[in-house]
Amino acid sequence: MIPPLRRPPHSRKVPLPTDQPQQHDLTAEVAARFVAGTRIRAGERVLDAGAGLGAITAELLAIGARVTAAENAADRLHALRQRFGQDCQIIGADLRRWEARFDGPWRVVANPPFHLTAQLVRGWVLGAQPPHSLDLILQHETAEKLSAPGTRSGALLASAGEATFVARLPREATVPPSRVDLAVWRFRRSPDAQPRDLAAVDLLLERAFAGPHTVTEALRGVATKVQLQRQGHENGWSPQAHPREVPPRAWLPLARLLVMCKKL
Repeated sequence: MIPPLRRPPHSRKVPLPTDQPQQHDLTAEVAARFVAGTRIRAGERVLDAGAGLGAITAELLAIGARVTAAENAADRLHALRQRFGQDCQIIGADLRRWEARFDGPWRVVANPPFHLTAQLVRGWVLGAQPPHSLDLILQHETAEKLSAPGTRSGALLASAGEATFVARLPREATVPPSRVDLAVWRFRRSPDAQPRDLAAVDLLLERAFAGPHTVTEALRGVATKVQLQRQGHENGWSPQAHPREVPPRAWLPLARLLVMCKKL
């Protein structure tokens, strides 16, 4: 549940430059409710990815989080530095190529660029120093796909932890209003999730979801029929089914087996 509205701190408005292409920024009220729902505690290291004009950053700072605000648009980066330059780390970065190098655990709390969402989530999950949780505002359709059991992204996330569709948001959650419905989406990484295992799962899923094949057909030359039958029996799926019918959490034990057999 998203807690009730409260008066947002750092409420000074930063004007949007007139030459800036139209972008959708969270309202202060929605940002306050969203951040309150993440249960961030003072002292936690948090990345605001695609910080925009700083609605989420302001709320995180009010809680006492150690914030890194990342933004790639030059004019918005300038606005962030004017508003928060003395309060947090502000970096200009293309998040597709930027690698976090924080000391200790960290989290992502953000409203990232919608066209980069899937790529960014995959990079965070597979990174060498991954965040232990993601709290994101996304397009509604994207949030549903990331939580769906029959998708490649859903299977990867299930191997790494637990993804949750938290709440639907109205289009008026942003200024100007979004053209599509929005959602709050959450991911909590399992303490047992190892980067090497997840890299193997990702390779396995790339092959399995490459076409309209059964699992047996898709993994021919990688896994034997006996291995697939045993894995299917133990984890509740049929080797003759399409990969989307395999339970998401079943991919991790299969990937570990194939790594052990030096097939991945």
